Amino acid sequence: MTFAMRFLVAGALVGVCVLAWGSTVGRDVVGAQGSGKPAVMKRIYTGTDGLSHVEDIVLDAKTVMEKVTSVEVRVGQPGRFSDWHVGPQRQYIINLAGSAQLEVAEGKVDLPPGSMEYIDDLTGKGHTTRTTSKEERVSIWLKFEDQKQRVGPLNPKATTSSKP
Repeated sequence: MTFAMRFLVAGALVGVCVLAWGSTVGRDVVGAQGSGKPAVMKRIYTGTDGLSHVEDIVLDAKTVMEKVTSVEVRVGQPGRFSDWHVGPQRQYIINLAGSAQLEVAEGKVDLPPGSMEYIDDLTGKGHTTRTTSKEERVSIWLKFEDQKQRVGPLNPKATTSSKP
């Protein structure tokens, strides 16, 4: 095979690979929306039993979001573990990189990159938090203006889930 022919074949293979890659970019976001499975955040709240629980809050155009007064970036080292504790304040936590796991009354809740938590368990037994990834967990903490705790689920008919 001549040099020119090899160059053309290699270029064609690279082109096919780029086209194949390009057709999958954004598929995770679009695929999740197109599959009928809504985007959710995990709300961690204190139940009337004094234990922390988890419920899924669907994120859509009707979702009422909290007013935010401050933003912090936090970095958790691999293997970091915080034993049973309540949330320091009502807040959203958005996981940018690395993964974590909470433990609540229902069991363990996985928090992969891109997941969002709504922390509202300011009293009771609380939850544990563990960085489960081998890399640092980078997250953004968004403190709510309204710090009045809501005890119990926001939607009593919604099912709780410990799955991401």
